[in-house]
Amino acid sequence: MATNPVTVSLEPRGTPGMERALAVLQERVRQRGGTPVVEAEAQPQLILSTDSRLPAEAFRLEQAGPALRLAGGSPRGVLYGIGKLLRTSRYEDGWTLSPWRGTSIPQGALRGMYFANHFHNWYQVASDGEIQRYIEDLALWGVNTIMTIYPLINLQGWDDPEAAPAMVQLRRIFAAAKQVGLDTCLGLGNVLFNGTPAELRATPLADPLGRHGNSGTTVCPSLPAGRELILATTTALLRRVADLGLDSICIWPYDEGGCACEHCRPWGANGFLRLSRDLAATGHALFPNLKVVLSTWTFDTPPEGEWQALTEALARDRSWADFILADAHEDYPRYPLDVGVPGGMPLVSFPEISMWGNWPWGGVGAHPLPARLQRLWDQVRQVVRGGFPYSEGIYEDINKAIVSQFYWDPALAAAATLREYCDYEFAPQATDDILAVIANLELNASQQYTRAPTDAARAREAGDLADAVAARLPAWARQGWRWLILHLRAILDRERFAGGGLQTATAQAALERLCEIYHCQIETDDPYHHRVRPPLQRAVSRKGQG
Repeated sequence: MATNPVTVSLEPRGTPGMERALAVLQERVRQRGGTPVVEAEAQPQLILSTDSRLPAEAFRLEQAGPALRLAGGSPRGVLYGIGKLLRTSRYEDGWTLSPWRGTSIPQGALRGMYFANHFHNWYQVASDGEIQRYIEDLALWGVNTIMTIYPLINLQGWDDPEAAPAMVQLRRIFAAAKQVGLDTCLGLGNVLFNGTPAELRATPLADPLGRHGNSGTTVCPSLPAGRELILATTTALLRRVADLGLDSICIWPYDEGGCACEHCRPWGANGFLRLSRDLAATGHALFPNLKVVLSTWTFDTPPEGEWQALTEALARDRSWADFILADAHEDYPRYPLDVGVPGGMPLVSFPEISMWGNWPWGGVGAHPLPARLQRLWDQVRQVVRGGFPYSEGIYEDINKAIVSQFYWDPALAAAATLREYCDYEFAPQATDDILAVIANLELNASQQYTRAPTDAARAREAGDLADAVAARLPAWARQGWRWLILHLRAILDRERFAGGGLQTATAQAALERLCEIYHCQIETDDPYHHRVRPPLQRAVSRKGQG
C-alpha cells in the first residue's frame, strides 16, 4: 500500500555527515514499509540539524512548531538521534514518527565494538555492502569506535596468498567505519606471522588455569631481534592503513600474547609493559593524535603481581596510555574495583558476548544473554565508561545492542534495551512473546554451560512460540536475518533438547540455513573455521578439527 512521503530538511545542507545520516534514515524507513523520506526545505515534518550547544555526540528531539526537530552536537550526534527516532517510531501503517522527546548525552567516552576478523567468520567474508550496513546499524545504537585485528596468527607472512585478502577486508571494515563517521582501533601485541623464525619465538606461558592462551606465534621482545621484528611488523601494518586514518590502538597481553622467558616474566608486570611503551611510541610516530588502550585481559590469573606492577609503572609515567581495558572470562577483575584503576585512568571493559555457553560460536543461531549481561554490568557500571564487546559474528546482535546502551547510559536496564530492540527489529505486537522465547533460549544456554539438565518442556515451548510469532510478523521482519537466526535457534533448541537431536532433517535444514546467512565455507582449509561454522553433517574441514 502506498504511503505519503515524510518530508525532511537538513540544517546545514551539503555536509557529508548530514547527508550520510539522512541516507541511513531513508533506507531504514523504506525497509520497514516503503514510506518515502524526501528532502524538502519548505514545511518539513522532520528537521535534522546540528547544535553546537550540545556535546558532540549528544542529541535532542523536540517539537519545532508542526515539525519534529532532531538536533545533534555534530553529524555523529544526529546519527545517534536517528537511532533513537527509528527505534521509538512505528511502521504498521506508514511511518509514525516517534513520540519520544528529550535530550540524551552518552556517558561512556569509548563505546566500541571488536570485530574478531578471522577464521573465515562473517566479518572476514562479508561483502562491502553487508559490512557497511552493519556498521551503520551499530552506530544507530551509539557505537563510536570499531576495533579489529589483522589476523597474523593465520598467515605465514606478508607473501602468504591470504595476506592481501585479509588486508583488503581489514581496510573494508575501517573504510566503512570512517564513511559512517566512526573512529577506528587496531589490536596489537607480540603475536606475529606463523613463519616467524623459531629462534625468535616466545617461551610458552605456563597458564595453569587455561586462561591466557598460547598461539605458538608469539615473539620474545626481550630478544633484540625479536623486539626489532615486532616493531617492524607493526610499523608495516600501520602504514597499510595510514591513508584511512587510525584513531587508537589496543595493546593486548594474553590470548593471544605473552612470553615466559626469564627476561619477560612475569609478563604483565615486565615484558608486556616494556613492549607496550614501544608499541605506543611506534603508533604515535605515524599517528601523533593516536589514543592508546592498554589491555589487562586475564592479568593475575594466577596472581603474579601484574596489577600492582602496572599501578606502580603508571604512577611514574602515564603519558603514553589513555585507557585501561579490563575484563575476564567470568566475573570482572576485582583489582580495579577494590584498589582502583592504575594511573587513575579511564576504565573500559571487554565483555564476552560471543562464546559463553555456545559451541561452535553461533553454531545454533542467535545467542541472546540479557540476564547474564545485566548481572555482569551491575558489577562495574559505577566505574566503567565504555569498552569493546568481543564479537565473533552477527549472531549476538542482541547482546551488542544491550552493551552499547550500557555504555551510553549506565543506569539503563538490559530489559529496556531488549524491548526497544524487539519493537524495532520485529514488531511491537509480538514483543512479549519474543521476550519469552529469548528468556527460554538464555536459560537453555545457561543450563548447558553449567551442565545442568536442560528443560525439554521449555525448549519445546520456545520453538513452538517462535513458530507462532513468525506468522504474525511483517514480511520485512520475518525475512530479515535477525529474526531468522533467532527463529532457527529456537528450532534447533527444540530439536536438540526436546527432539531427535541435531542429526534430524529439521535440524540439518536449520543448520544449512545458518551457514548461508553466515557465508560459511562448507568445505574449508581453514583449520579454525569449525569454531564459527554450524555443525552441519556434510561440512568438511580438510585441516584441523571439524
